[in-house]
Amino acid sequence: TSSTSSDNPTKQLFPRHIVLSNRSACFLKLGHHEKALADGIEAEKLDPTYVKGVFRKGLALHAMGRYREALTSLSIALKVEPKNKQIKQALQFAEVRFQQEMRKRMEG
Repeated sequence: TSSTSSDNPTKQLFPRHIVLSNRSACFLKLGHHEKALADGIEAEKLDPTYVKGVFRKGLALHAMGRYREALTSLSIALKVEPKNKQIKQALQFAEVRFQQEMRKRMEG
């Protein structure tokens, strides 16, 4: 018999990428941005087409002040779901923060 996880022969109730993406959302709400990022990255590796994993990775990067990387992840998420208003808004916020960051670097 085949299983979704080689180290766990029991059938999973939810696919691992969904569990990781949901846990990433929880970590974001708790302010544990590094953990949220790690789960977002792993969820994206398991299923790059699962937009929530990519989106939460982008949100974690944004929360950590890594705006350039956040822009990349959020842009990928928007390509998957171009009409998603949450992704559009997060992308706009990241663009504003990135521009502010670039201005500070040029001035200082």
